[in-house]
Amino acid sequence: MSSENIDKGTHYHRCDFQVHTPRDAQWKGARSKSLEERKVYAAAFVAKCRGVGLHAVAITDHHDLIFAPLIRTAAAAEVGPDGKALPAQDRLVVFPGVELTLGVPCQALLILDADLPDDRLPLVIEALAAKQHDPDAHSLPNVTRLDHISSLRDLYTILDQRDWLRGRYIVLPNVTDNGHGTLMRSGMQSKYKEMPCVGGYLDGSVDAIGAGNARKFAGEDAAWGSKPLAIFQTSDSRNATLETLGARSTWVKWVAPTAEALRQACLGHQSRISQTQPQLPSVYISRLVVSNSKFLGPLDICFNPQYNALIGGRGTGKSTILDYLRWSLCDQAADASDDELANPSVRRRNLITATLASVGGQVEVYFTINQIPHVVRRHAVTNEILLKVGAEDFVKTREADVRALLPVHAYSQKQLSSVALRVDELSRFVTAPIKPKLDNIDQRIGESADRLRENYATLQRVRGLDINIARSVLAEQSLAEQAANLRSSLGGLSDDDRSILDSKPAADRIRDYVANWQRDLEHVAQSATAFMGEIDRAIRDLAVLEGGPASVSVLAGQLRSENERIVSELRAAVGNDIAAFTQARGAGSTQQLALDSVSRAIEAFDINYEEVKGRSSAHEVRLAELTEIEGRRKSSGELLQRQQRERRGLGDPQKTHISLRAHLVALHNERSKFLAAECEHLTKLSDGLLRATMNRGRGLQGIEAKFRSLIQGSGVRGARVDALFSQLQEESDPIGTWESVLEELEHLLLLGDESEHTSEMTPNLSRLGLPLADQKRVRGRITPDGWLDLALIPISDEPLFEYQTKEREFISFNSASAGQQATALLRILLAQMGMPLIVDQPEEDLDSQVIQDVVERIWRAKQGRQLIFASHNANLVVNGDAELVIACDYRKAGDQSGGRVKLEGAIDMPTVRDEITHVMEGGEKAFRLRKEKYGF
Repeated sequence: MSSENIDKGTHYHRCDFQVHTPRDAQWKGARSKSLEERKVYAAAFVAKCRGVGLHAVAITDHHDLIFAPLIRTAAAAEVGPDGKALPAQDRLVVFPGVELTLGVPCQALLILDADLPDDRLPLVIEALAAKQHDPDAHSLPNVTRLDHISSLRDLYTILDQRDWLRGRYIVLPNVTDNGHGTLMRSGMQSKYKEMPCVGGYLDGSVDAIGAGNARKFAGEDAAWGSKPLAIFQTSDSRNATLETLGARSTWVKWVAPTAEALRQACLGHQSRISQTQPQLPSVYISRLVVSNSKFLGPLDICFNPQYNALIGGRGTGKSTILDYLRWSLCDQAADASDDELANPSVRRRNLITATLASVGGQVEVYFTINQIPHVVRRHAVTNEILLKVGAEDFVKTREADVRALLPVHAYSQKQLSSVALRVDELSRFVTAPIKPKLDNIDQRIGESADRLRENYATLQRVRGLDINIARSVLAEQSLAEQAANLRSSLGGLSDDDRSILDSKPAADRIRDYVANWQRDLEHVAQSATAFMGEIDRAIRDLAVLEGGPASVSVLAGQLRSENERIVSELRAAVGNDIAAFTQARGAGSTQQLALDSVSRAIEAFDINYEEVKGRSSAHEVRLAELTEIEGRRKSSGELLQRQQRERRGLGDPQKTHISLRAHLVALHNERSKFLAAECEHLTKLSDGLLRATMNRGRGLQGIEAKFRSLIQGSGVRGARVDALFSQLQEESDPIGTWESVLEELEHLLLLGDESEHTSEMTPNLSRLGLPLADQKRVRGRITPDGWLDLALIPISDEPLFEYQTKEREFISFNSASAGQQATALLRILLAQMGMPLIVDQPEEDLDSQVIQDVVERIWRAKQGRQLIFASHNANLVVNGDAELVIACDYRKAGDQSGGRVKLEGAIDMPTVRDEITHVMEGGEKAFRLRKEKYGF
């Protein structure tokens, strides 16, 4: 196993437990004859094991143990790629073993502790009363059956007579279908039933097991004692090329490579033995480091990726450790009680203040997400949160960011049985497993809302401009008519002078349009220059991606070259067009000459016009009035042109608003579909105990609160608002109705103060019980910004959980008993994959008769999610087969003022088994139950 796995619990090792050596009588290929040749073979064998990915082997020659010490020595001498000796935990594990041919009759593997001393190995052959073979012989003689051992129980009796050997071996009979020397033959039922063996081996693959033997191994055949058996597939390797080594291997869990570890693996084979590479959680907490704690002192615990059980007497620190984990990971405790003293959030805050802040403590939690290490560090005094991802430095972060990264699923004592009382806790069951999906869509919803808010500001500007443009058009028309009337009233003028006066409006229009043309052409030139900048940026961004498969890199390079060609051609074409455009407008150009001619003509007309006005001195008052009106008209025309230019530049924000609003609604619909699908999934995971459905658009609390705040002071009675939202709640499509209500509220905003307001304009508001008088009051209070804030508040979906009492009969979930609720919810939690599950004393929420069912679900659950439980129930720990047991104790016996971590390990270890038996109620009974499954 990798040295990165530093917790003291069990871990999987890939094993081949039937491997022969060049001394085997049926060996194929060259034999190693001298000691040096044997050492060379041993080194090559260890290298081959490394090459095929084996972590452990049992060297099992027939009635012989000569080669095992040589291979153990070679494994101890193995070095890594850096030339340094491998750490002990990374070395190949070599179990000394013997293939026995017994008078049962059957064959069996005798596997010894991996660290059984070399000088004891000959004594094992002696204990078996087998013939000691010449250690220098090149090959072993044909096997002589040990007829004096007529049952597997006899074999155990013989071996247990040696104190140094008792408990340091395991026997695995051959249970191959129709194999040579197999126990699974007709007439062997009694031998099978009475044997003390808990496992057996196959000469080959588990795929070859027939249906009949599969039932026997599962403990489902009464004729064979209803005795379950753990199965090890082996390669039976005996070829100098080592070509079959590891071809049939078995993954086995242990803390230390002992026979007792293999026995415990057999007793818990559902979660400790696998014939295929086992599935492990990809997200898990690996370590908890507390710098100092008033209650626990400094603390450093490494967690197993699978099932971790914290045990110990009450007040020894189990719950405190879980609270430190949850606090550092910013998990929000559900406020399941109105009693502040019983409120988990308050209790945890007080715990952190009293035990960490009082000594300036900080907590670090190490966790792994898809093989990427992360660390979150939280200071109890400052509450500062730092996050480290991979090899990067620590950076400040927020609680929400930590929760988004590692959203643990955690429950305090007796919390599972109170979940049904809170909608938000039931919602968490639905949302937590799909949180990454929901986070993604919530991010898209937020971005869409931001775009809608930005566009709404543009829409408000457009609406204001449209009103102002209409006013400016009327003003300009009025002034133009006034000027025309004044000019026509001037008398005593020649026909030529009258013609000049009458031409004034047309000349002004030409002047204005020439100025506009010039501004538009300048805008075109600026846009073209900006476009060139975008092209240049595109060229710079066309970089070849480094690394990756060679074939992909070559194709990516070709794509880059083609993109560069296209963009470069575009740049050249646009550059030529800009140059031509600039030249066409430059000094001496036809366009510039034409512009100069028009400007001179307008200047000449203006001189003539002023001269005509001067010759009309008899109309001095009217001329002054005309001059003043023409000046105002000029200013009004310029304002109108500016408004129109700005309006054209803003496009059609109303169309965009409708599109964005529809997109936002579609995103909320997509979110609702995710939730509805997850409800269906939860129903399946509960195995029929629970039916979960999602009530679409029933969470109106947010919009109701905002609506009330917006109309505060309007005079609308609260009962009217109550009725409005109560009626909305009963709608078949509350979200669709609310969208229509929002449109009507916005329509009210756009009505002028003097505009008539009828119920036909607001049919939904009127139907939902808000009369016209109240609508008018609302209209006077809601602003455009307030309306937008209201429109962007989502209507949430609310889960409905029901408990199945009998087939197709359901009751409200909160009407079920606390034990029924907790059982259904724990079934779901143990069936969900992904985030770590942290539960403090789950047994307190459960009825005792369901504990065994929970145990079996734990076996499956820990393949896909990490479990961290604090428990007083020995069955959950022992038969749930915790990979890591963390035993807490008082610092001083009987003194609950301080706790400590007494030991860490797994039930392979005698110290851990003793602790479980000593401190856990039913501990000895749990171990006895574990054994009784195998017919002892």
